[in-house]
Amino acid sequence: MQSTITEQQRQAIALKLATMHLPAGLGDEHNACSIAAINLTLSGELSDTIPPCMSEVIGKWVIRAQDAMPDTMRNSSEWKRLLPLAAGTGREREQERLTIIMNWLWESVLPVVQPVADSGGYGEQWKEMLRQRTARDAARAADAAADAAYAYVAYAYAAARAAARAADAAYAHAAYAYAAADAADAAYAYAAADAAADADAAAAAYAYAADADAVAWTTFNPCGLLDKLIKLEH
Repeated sequence: MQSTITEQQRQAIALKLATMHLPAGLGDEHNACSIAAINLTLSGELSDTIPPCMSEVIGKWVIRAQDAMPDTMRNSSEWKRLLPLAAGTGREREQERLTIIMNWLWESVLPVVQPVADSGGYGEQWKEMLRQRTARDAARAADAAADAAYAYVAYAYAAARAAARAADAAYAHAAYAYAAADAADAAYAYAAADAAADADAAAAAYAYAADADAVAWTTFNPCGLLDKLIKLEH
């Protein structure tokens, strides 16, 4: 599939990224986030709105991932190399991309939370959730222990539930768009009936990941995932 941007635009984005230190959050015109840097190049606007030339699933995942990953990874040569390619991915294969992100969540991210689950008293439930790939029962069983032992997880749960309610109104016709908007809450997209429980489980993983060290993020390998999402186009 052809890129949705020109080679000149891709090179311009690469040059822009080379001059910037990518921050967590939107940033400014001198040091903008991953998506804002692309927008500054293409339209001159400091915005984290996903540009029409770019996969919305990829773009929204990039926003959440780049804010959570270590600064050195966000500013690595590999991450900056991939962003100009991601800008031209288009929106024709969004469901396939979501499936890739979901597999990454279940296979690379959620298993890293196992020590938290073990020490919180719900390790077996967490293992079963990973085996079944559903949070309907296991995440609910985890709530009580998590709320008591990890206040930050409880806070993330509340935020996830609020986001899920907002998503119901904003994305009633496309659950996958919400899932892409926050990889940490991506399990929400599996089924409406599982929305609250899935968001809880994913939020717990995100809270842990946001606090994880470089070793955990090496396991998550966001550059590898972004590369895979881009290569889906070819």
